Amino acid sequence: MQLLVIGATGGTGRQAVSQALNRGHYVTALVRDPGKLTIQHDNLTVLEGDVLKPETLLPAVRRQDVVICSLGGKPGQPDRSVADGTKNLIAVMQQLDIRRLLVVSSFGVGTSYVDAPLFSKLFLKTFLSGPIAEKEVQEQAVRESGLDWIVARPTRLTDDAATGQYRVAEHVKLPAFSMPRISRADVATFLLDQLTNDRYLGRALTITGAKG
Repeated sequence: MQLLVIGATGGTGRQAVSQALNRGHYVTALVRDPGKLTIQHDNLTVLEGDVLKPETLLPAVRRQDVVICSLGGKPGQPDRSVADGTKNLIAVMQQLDIRRLLVVSSFGVGTSYVDAPLFSKLFLKTFLSGPIAEKEVQEQAVRESGLDWIVARPTRLTDDAATGQYRVAEHVKLPAFSMPRISRADVATFLLDQLTNDRYLGRALTITGAKG
């Protein structure tokens, strides 16, 4: 398949690129700084662009089968690229009639907040309040897009290797006093497993490790 990865220089995005290439897909990565993406492959096309500049999205989105959006902000740093960038991406996908959109959001957004341990709720409402607010706007735009979308809300992310074992549901029972982890590699695996799978269409799902 032809895949576009937005946010390909981030941890999850980089995993999505690498694993998609290993599966034999053709991947386009849209990045602001091509020098930050060190992956090299005959089936990889790297385009310089910015989600806040819709004109740079058009050549990247055109002729794709699926778009994976793995945009993320940093705590304490004002950044509208997640919310506004996703809105721009959706508009271009609608214009070009590209239907399937897979989005990496965050645990604590939307309905997943009620499942968070108490300490994590305090953390989400303080230190992560900015990025969570961006993700709330992002998810609303996705829900209203009319596209064939799936949103993954990972818990605490790690750089561990993929295990292929994780839990996915709209509500996941978590420990009372700790936040379970999941590797970025496993999140990428889940996303790539949804390229043609309609089971989770139109759903926002918590994804976390198999234990805890």
